[in-house]
Formats: sequence, structure tokens, C-alpha cells
Amino acid sequence: MKRNVYHKFRSSLYLILSLLLLICLASCFPEFKNPIPPPAELKADHQILGTWVGTKYSGSKEQLLIFQRSSGWIDLVFIFNIDRKAAKDGIDVNIFEGYGTFINKQKFLCLRLREKDWKDRDKEVGEFLFYIFNYETPSNDELIIKLFSIQKVKELIKEGKLKGEVVEKEVFKGGHFDEVTVTSSSDELIEVISREGVGAFIEQDPNDFIVFSRSKT
Repeated sequence: MKRNVYHKFRSSLYLILSLLLLICLASCFPEFKNPIPPPAELKADHQILGTWVGTKYSGSKEQLLIFQRSSGWIDLVFIFNIDRKAAKDGIDVNIFEGYGTFINKQKFLCLRLREKDWKDRDKEVGEFLFYIFNYETPSNDELIIKLFSIQKVKELIKEGKLKGEVVEKEVFKGGHFDEVTVTSSSDELIEVISREGVGAFIEQDPNDFIVFSRSKT
């Protein structure tokens, strides 16, 4: 009896945490039903594998760990708020899976929440869509990640250049955010990026970029 109660409590807690994570991601980044497809011969970009450190995203110490799979996909672990002074509830960790791809000379990461972390839970938390990030590696010791902008993607949908939905969601009482879901096909997405340029999707201010340095330890 106690074991069943504990199992139900743990499953309910996982579901609540899952929903909170999905809300957080959906309020920060546009989601894509059909991401940029992987190249025909998929291989992990060895320049981005390993451990990276930074402080940009949370203002606190961060680590980004990227691991390759034999399939060419990658696992990406983002740990932040590592040295937060009031870390009573511990560090924050997000785990993603996905792959690297490119359009012309622009490199992208197409990532989603890792399915294996959710498939054994009692309740579904919905379809895990993809998030797309543009990235650069100016040197072996520097990784620059540029986030796709919700506002810019909203404008592309409004102008009819992308297919998608913008839905206002309520978070708790009185709080709202726009959930942006792109439904264009992968071919349509490639065509828009090729025509409009990656600048139509990301903020151009370098202060909005996330810069990581390769860990020396």
C-alpha cells in the first residue's frame, strides 16, 4: 500500500515538474513540429562535444555538456544556477536530445526534451516538439549559441512567411505568455531560412547570444 502511494506521488510530482518545464520552454522559445532535417550522413560536430562553462543564461555558473551517440545524435545537458547563493532547491538541469545540421554555411542544433526520460511515466505530458538554435565555433575553445526569437518568429507567421500558431496561455493567476508553434514543413522552413537569412529568426544584439568557453578541468 505504502509503495503504491509513493509510486503515485512520485508520478504526480514528475508530471507537475514536466509541465512546469514545458511551460518554461514554450514561453522562452518557439517550437517546431518539423525541424530542419539532419544531413544524409549524420555525424556529431566534434567541435562542440565535451564540457563548456558560462554565466550568460542565468547570471550564475553554468555548464553545458554535449555527448555523441553512435547514431550521430547528441545528448545535451544544461546545468545552471550552480553557485546560486540561495540554492535551497538545488541546481537546475535540463536534458535534451537532437542533432546538428546546417543550411548553406549556417550551423544549427535541433533539440527536444529527451524521450527516454519521460516514456516510463504514468501520464503523457504531450508531444515534445523541437527547439532550434543557431551556433558558431569561432575557435576550439569558444561556443556561441544564438536563440531563435519568439517575437521574430511571430512576425514571420503574421506575415505569412511561416505557417504556425500563436496561442496566448495563462500561467497561474494573471500571468500570460504567447506559445508559438511553427507547423511549416521542413522544406518550407529551409526555404524561408535560405531566403530571409538566419537574422530573420534571431536577435542581432550580441548581448542576446550565449557564449560558452571550453572547460579546462
